[in-house]
Amino acid sequence: MCKKFLMSTTIAAILAFGIPTVTIRAQQTTATEDAKKAGQETKKAGKAAGEATKDAAKATGKGVQKGAKATVKGTEKAAEKTKDAVTLDTTSALCKDGTTQTGKTKATACDGHGGKAEKQ
Repeated sequence: MCKKFLMSTTIAAILAFGIPTVTIRAQQTTATEDAKKAGQETKKAGKAAGEATKDAAKATGKGVQKGAKATVKGTEKAAEKTKDAVTLDTTSALCKDGTTQTGKTKATACDGHGGKAEKQ
């Protein structure tokens, strides 16, 4: 009876401790595969994030470029208006008395100086 008890206890122990070992090994393989899959998915997500960043940078660059062109056009318009506001609407002319005078027209520039000189 003692021999039967020992044998059945041994068999029960082998079965009890042998099954979890197989189960743990199977779980480790699954965990390894899961880790590989997670690594692959992380790599894919990283690539997708990189592509999204690249696209966003291109769009930002185009926006900055358009803004810079608009700034240049605005600056050119402002410079032209400033030039028009600062530049006097006068002309200079050679008068009959030999002096050069300025006025709104060449004829009015030489008023009081004998009139505009003829071309030489």
